[in-house]
Amino acid sequence: MRLNVVVLSLAVLLFGCSEENRTEHEDQPKHNVVDKTPEVKQPVEQQTNEKAELASFFPPDGSTAFFQGEGNEFASFTLQTTYIGANHIAQVEDNGGVTLLKVYRITDLAIELVYKEAVDAKPTLPTAQEAASFPVLETILQKPLTVGNNFNDWTIQSTTASITIGTTVYHNVIQLTHSEDTLTTTKYYVKNIGLIRTEDTMVTNTEEAFVITSTLQKIE
Repeated sequence: MRLNVVVLSLAVLLFGCSEENRTEHEDQPKHNVVDKTPEVKQPVEQQTNEKAELASFFPPDGSTAFFQGEGNEFASFTLQTTYIGANHIAQVEDNGGVTLLKVYRITDLAIELVYKEAVDAKPTLPTAQEAASFPVLETILQKPLTVGNNFNDWTIQSTTASITIGTTVYHNVIQLTHSEDTLTTTKYYVKNIGLIRTEDTMVTNTEEAFVITSTLQKIE
């Protein structure tokens, strides 16, 4: 009888220890495995360099560019450039018939037209805060700056073109084209200067091409 009591007590003791160990394991906190893939962001320096590269396709701040036109009385115009903060550039274009204020936004990937309105000869320019709220109207130039890149029906035809204007030869010119119906527009951009020439070529009913050009003459 005494032996049975001892055996029974030992069984109860073992069962209690087993329950205690199981309770300890259940009470331990469970760690969920979360897959956290780090977000890849461009370094600030790289973003700044990319914006600077696109901003280089504008004339210097405070300058006035003079374009000589052919084929139309309003093809000649002046272009006054003003930088608004770090991300926006304003240009006042005057062809003698109408004065336009255009505001461009410079991003890491593109030059975007965000404002275009007819204005007085000496308009008040928007502040950087106001310009930041303008919606995108059109993409003017977009990376990658490689042949064949297409955006807003514009296509980069060349990044190494050479254009001779007067006695000046421009190298590594970016050539863009846009075609709609019988009209083809071509624009030429150079770093540290910006737009140097535009060509509008229209095929008439007689299949003869009618061409209007605006060519940079000087920047002051």
